[in-house]
Amino acid sequence: MDPTLGDMALDTLAGVLRAMAEFALEQEEVDIATFRAQAEGWASHIAVATPAPGVDPEEAKARKGRREWESIRRFVRDYCRSSASKATRVTTDLRQVIWVFIKNLSQAFAHDQDVAERVHGQLGRLEGMVESSSLEELKREVQGAVVMLRQVLEERQHRQHKQMETLGAQVKFLGHELESARRESETDPLTRIANRKAFDEYLAGSVEIHKAFAQSMCLLLVDVDHFKSVNDSYGHLSGDSVLCAVADSLVKVFLRKNDFVARIGGDEFAVVLRDTKMADARILCDKILARIRGLLLPMQSGETITVSVTIGLGAIHADDDGKAWMDRADRALYAAKEAGRDRMQSEE
Repeated sequence: MDPTLGDMALDTLAGVLRAMAEFALEQEEVDIATFRAQAEGWASHIAVATPAPGVDPEEAKARKGRREWESIRRFVRDYCRSSASKATRVTTDLRQVIWVFIKNLSQAFAHDQDVAERVHGQLGRLEGMVESSSLEELKREVQGAVVMLRQVLEERQHRQHKQMETLGAQVKFLGHELESARRESETDPLTRIANRKAFDEYLAGSVEIHKAFAQSMCLLLVDVDHFKSVNDSYGHLSGDSVLCAVADSLVKVFLRKNDFVARIGGDEFAVVLRDTKMADARILCDKILARIRGLLLPMQSGETITVSVTIGLGAIHADDDGKAWMDRADRALYAAKEAGRDRMQSEE
């Protein structure tokens, strides 16, 4: 054999081993760093007859430079078998992951009828390729499935966003309707001010605020004088117009946010004044008395009449509940009526 050809063959085989080391694949039991060191050792053994990997130097001297061809073949064969086994296991694991992927996605979209057909069609194609197709085809199909799923999820997100907007609008509308119904249930239908139910709640709340903060408060009980005679003389429609005029006057005098005006009976009104001292409440009572005296009210008969009111004013006490406070204002109202009506009496 031509010595030159022999040297070329050895150099070529050594180059092959070094290429295997450079582009080594993962193996089942040997890490890549260890394999590269072994492959480089075998390449050196072939090229310049260095001791074979794992062979004692003294034993290598006894071999007088002979190459370990059988060991080299075994090394290459073990590498090919181990790397192929690793690739097969990775491929099997990949297919198993895709199976799980298919199963979970099928379940996730099982009840979403608008996208189920698209998703199941795509997953059906992917399922058919898991066992039989090449990895490249499988990769392309997985990429297609990912793109399709991204589109489906974006569409679902957009649809759910729209549904949430619609639901939010409906909830807001219902909230307005409920609030409107609540206000309506607490409003006197004739005068459009608060009714007895709303008054009782506001009175109870005011008592609790006074207990917590010792805030000065006053309660007015207002009766329309001789209201029965108005109804008897001019009719109930005329009587209703008198009640509306009195309610309007009360609202226009008691303007603060915490001034609470209510109709609590036929011709009976009440006003709760939070954060108000008796001296200030008396001034406001004089204003409402004067304002109502000045009203000229047309009746159905064509006549014009005047009306007046009587007011009982009571201050809140530290140990009061709503009834005790009401009783105090009511005693003041009775005293004002006994004194001749069209006036205010107070009880501190």
